[in-house]
Amino acid sequence: MPVIVNSQLQLGKTMEYRLSIQADLNGFSFSIVDDKQHKPLYVYASDFSMDRDDMALFSKRCSEILKNTPVLRGHFKKVEIIYGTEKYSLIPAALHETGNELKELSALHKLDDLDEINIAEVKSEGMKILFAVNSTFLNVIKEYQPNFSIFPTVYPFIKFLPYFSEHNKILFHYIKGAVNIVASEGNRVIFCNTFPVIHFNSALYFLLLALKETQFNPELTTVYVGGNIKDLEIFDISKYFSSIKYFRNPSIPLPDQFAEMKYSSMMFEL
Repeated sequence: MPVIVNSQLQLGKTMEYRLSIQADLNGFSFSIVDDKQHKPLYVYASDFSMDRDDMALFSKRCSEILKNTPVLRGHFKKVEIIYGTEKYSLIPAALHETGNELKELSALHKLDDLDEINIAEVKSEGMKILFAVNSTFLNVIKEYQPNFSIFPTVYPFIKFLPYFSEHNKILFHYIKGAVNIVASEGNRVIFCNTFPVIHFNSALYFLLLALKETQFNPELTTVYVGGNIKDLEIFDISKYFSSIKYFRNPSIPLPDQFAEMKYSSMMFEL
């Protein structure tokens, strides 16, 4: 269903806009953003979620949206895909050897036959992210938007968290099924991991574990939150940390906190 509909969106002018597609445990969503005007023109969220055990069904449902939404077949200035996966590995760019991606990623994760390995570089951190994407889903995207860049969910957190003003900050992104945690000291990322979790309390445990590993002082640490987090759960986080904010692009704000938590990654130009 549409989350934001702006009357300024014109189908004939899509070459001026950026299309961002997000596929994660929340489901399939997309945004059309006018980066020059710092304005989201259209934001859409599906009424179905992603079941990683049935990516064929998820891909079929995504295909139906792409097929039945005319604007998604337009030509855009840039098309970016943000894909939710726990199957990733961060390596220093200087140590990356082309051709060894399968060996390096399969040493950490159990890969499926339909997993396709992609690479995203975070130049500011001097690192590359190897990550697996379901090829059935990729083929659906290619059918309608053959030219795109794809990134794992953690990519915008790693790239943009260091630019936020606080010295010690932790990104906490929770959707039932997984929690992404990224910690930055100044402008340097020092911790990044994704943990499988079903309950918020388990996610909170891993947040406190990250705090212990980074040796941050909770009184001097800001937690940036995103995903599906209730007000009461934010209150639980505030018992341990003095400052909590939403992970968001201040240049392209969304209308409310729920939209900020779910869709803010698509407001960043990657």
